Amino acid sequence: MKLTKDTKNKKWFVFFLIFIGFIVFLGFLYLRLLSVRSEAAKSFNNDSAKPVKVIPLEKTEGWLYREVLGRVEGNQQIDIKTNVSGWVEGKNLKRGNPVNKDEVILTLYDDRTEASLTEAQFNLKSAKAKLKESKRKYNQNKLLLEKGIVSKDTVDESENLVSIDNANVRSLEASLKKMQFDFDKLNVRSPISGQVVEVLPDVGQEVIEGEVVAKVVNLSSIHIIVGVDASLARSIDTNSPVELTLKLNGDIEKTTGRVVGVSKDFAANSGIYEVEIKIDDKDVNWWPGEIVSVKIPTKKFRDVVRIPRSAVLSDSSEIFIFVVNEGLSLKVPINVTWIDDKYGFTNADNIPLNSQIITEGASGLTSGQQVKILN
Repeated sequence: MKLTKDTKNKKWFVFFLIFIGFIVFLGFLYLRLLSVRSEAAKSFNNDSAKPVKVIPLEKTEGWLYREVLGRVEGNQQIDIKTNVSGWVEGKNLKRGNPVNKDEVILTLYDDRTEASLTEAQFNLKSAKAKLKESKRKYNQNKLLLEKGIVSKDTVDESENLVSIDNANVRSLEASLKKMQFDFDKLNVRSPISGQVVEVLPDVGQEVIEGEVVAKVVNLSSIHIIVGVDASLARSIDTNSPVELTLKLNGDIEKTTGRVVGVSKDFAANSGIYEVEIKIDDKDVNWWPGEIVSVKIPTKKFRDVVRIPRSAVLSDSSEIFIFVVNEGLSLKVPINVTWIDDKYGFTNADNIPLNSQIITEGASGLTSGQQVKILN
């Protein structure tokens, strides 16, 4: 039986479709094989890649600080001296006590001053009584003169006695005022409000006129004085911010301040310059004489990366870090300026963009090595 032409064409068409389907099937199997091999290779690479921890590359700016010690001082400190001599009878205030202006800090006694005051008071009282009597006689003589009993000379004489007695009273009043002044100075008073720094003599101790017996400081505005060498003094800018730390009995108190000025004169015996720092917080209750740690900015950095010390490696010829760039490690030589014991600054332009800095796991790495970033 002979096949018609149409029948033959149909068979060839079916055969062509089966062939095409077979080719497509083989192509699918090939693609599947490639996918499986790619997944296997990727899995192998991940398993062999070195695990690392990274931080992002971030440009920043910051300061290089020098840490020095400073001393708290009051805005005004007064050495109080006695205006009279005497013996200490009582100490009304002690070290650290608050004190008001004109409040008594120390009481002295002196028998001679007290006796002189008593004598002056008695002499003035007697002089006033004598003046009163001379005035009475003068007025009496004026009446007797009108009656012709006494002469005008007698009246003039009694008037002169009034003038003399009056002058004597004025002189004794001035003397008493001086004696009272000396007596009042036995009470040693504070000329300012503030805090007692020190009361020097003990009860019963003799002090002489002009001797320093107490010290008082005005705490309405305290400041910090820091001694620095010439190189640091030259690098400090007025109004620069500083960090202040006080350690006291296991507690740490921190605050901020600003540089008021740097002295151009130096202490000949030590060669240091004094830097004055004003505390920003007026409520800080630090005492004069306490020692604080002062972080002074000396240099500002711009367009830098802050890197931890754990990221920095070195060999015999250079200092470097490793970064992750497109999944591979890259060795990058750097210059680093340490700002403390944990961190340093390096120029951001030396590090490729879109990189991540390896902070852990860099030891033993080489450039181009596959790495695995840990979360």
